Amino acid sequence: MASAAALLLQLQLLLLLSLSAAQPGFISLDCGGADDYTDGIGIQWTSDAKLVFGGQATNLPVQNQLQKQYSTLRYFPADNSKYCYTMNVRTRTRYLVRASFLYRNFDNSNVYPKFDLSLGATPWSTVIIDDADTPVVEEAIILAAAPTLSVCLSNASTGQPFISTLELRQFNGSLYYTDYEAQFFLALSARINFGADGNKSVRYCIHLIEYGNPTL
Repeated sequence: MASAAALLLQLQLLLLLSLSAAQPGFISLDCGGADDYTDGIGIQWTSDAKLVFGGQATNLPVQNQLQKQYSTLRYFPADNSKYCYTMNVRTRTRYLVRASFLYRNFDNSNVYPKFDLSLGATPWSTVIIDDADTPVVEEAIILAAAPTLSVCLSNASTGQPFISTLELRQFNGSLYYTDYEAQFFLALSARINFGADGNKSVRYCIHLIEYGNPTL
């Protein structure tokens, strides 16, 4: 029985490594980070330095090493320019795009930033910070119409535009297909974990370990 449990754990760990390292279109950018690394749940984070022009990186205090990606951010001038991350994608393929913003009063101004987020030239969302210690997360599902996809920050009405993380997840097959996906993208309205006994986030590897196939 013990050997079977050990084998199950080894197979699950191999599955986690393949999910985070081998899946095409699986990009996780640590904005402002200087080095690439793998976090405590197996996600490979990459420095954003080669994917954006301009901006300044800064460090933030972080208590939980599972949230190392929030220990840095990149901020941009509050001017009339648009600052974009451009990533290679597969044309006619759907992607989840996730951007997160943790302020932590990085500029020592105590002025909560408000700025626009866009997918290329298409408006996506207005990022409004109202709590310095709670990350704002924006998500969209888009059908890539070109070999590159740009996520842009601009038009700060207060504070400075900034970003903590930027993630890209490729979908396969017809998942999230819509009749109008060539003209529109899907923006996240809400995500509800029905039956949960708390507000703790659920990540993919924890789910696999807790609910792996017991007959394997």
